[in-house]
Amino acid sequence: MRALEESSSQLSAPPGCTEITLGELRNGVQLAPVMYGAQPTYRGEFSNQGDPATTDTALIRLDLNTAPGLYDLANGGTNLFTCEQCVWGVQDAGSSAEKLFVAESGKLLLAHKVSPQQTVGALSNVVLRQSVKAAPLSAPYTGSAPVAGGECRWIRFATWSTVRTGGCDPREGSWRPPLSNFTCVADNAAADDGTFEKSLGTKTQGQECTYTPPANDGELASTDCAPSYACSPEFTDSRQCLKTCDFMAADPGCPTGTVCGVYGLCIEQSVLEPIGYLFDPALVGETCSVNYAEFCGVEGARGVCVDLQRTGFGTCFKYERARSDCGSGEELGFVGYPLSGGGYDRTYGWCYPDGL
Repeated sequence: MRALEESSSQLSAPPGCTEITLGELRNGVQLAPVMYGAQPTYRGEFSNQGDPATTDTALIRLDLNTAPGLYDLANGGTNLFTCEQCVWGVQDAGSSAEKLFVAESGKLLLAHKVSPQQTVGALSNVVLRQSVKAAPLSAPYTGSAPVAGGECRWIRFATWSTVRTGGCDPREGSWRPPLSNFTCVADNAAADDGTFEKSLGTKTQGQECTYTPPANDGELASTDCAPSYACSPEFTDSRQCLKTCDFMAADPGCPTGTVCGVYGLCIEQSVLEPIGYLFDPALVGETCSVNYAEFCGVEGARGVCVDLQRTGFGTCFKYERARSDCGSGEELGFVGYPLSGGGYDRTYGWCYPDGL
């Protein structure tokens, strides 16, 4: 990262481009309200170039499978539909005078990845070209096209970090520091972002538990659950220890009689259904008995029932996390869960044929 910064210091803004700076980026539980996009999307502000009374929004979106490395932003074609590593901004966001600027060229360095939602990176020599919305306009991911002779913004060098204290990746097989008596507890519905908690007890599945919040920003919460169990408030009035799991794993490892549900927690299906999480017995690829259900398939091969043809009966589409996991002619849809204050969680993804 230092070498990239040093090389950027020798550069000048391209002719006709105005240099801007990037403020702090946040994501997921760092935002108020909480917002988890269908792919990791970091949000902040650029230095103001328009009306001082309005915000110039800055966004970086990465395909969930983006690995640490250096990426050429020109590969995205100044198109928010085709880019896998996307950088863009909205000047005077939300006003009648708002303008869209999309990266045309430059470098994006993903230097460190704790989880898909918690990363450290840098931008160098990024040209953002004034753009307009372009087809597709109604897909989960919409397109953009540069404006001929449009305005230009330039970022010499900027860094970001969305890593939190105790941040971790709850997914099976993810790297975690060799810590005993700690549990990686998911912060989002599809459990690809988490925070460590100290597991100081021996309580296991279904036992009532005590959660002690961190004393300050530099410490971790603690519970009296055993390691690999979260002291969760998600499904009952009082907190209970629930085994953590990865619903995408071949064997989520839940105790007998439970399934790997939302937030990476093992819980009885009979608990989930009355609070609105619907199940259908159809296997992946089969026709469902209903038009929509959050869960179809079986443990280790879960999907979502969606009625794309409006027949009254959905198809069980396999869950996926990354847009790049979808095949040719497919797009990554999402199951959206509204959160308080206008927030949302769209991390449950599924691939469907879109014809594009």
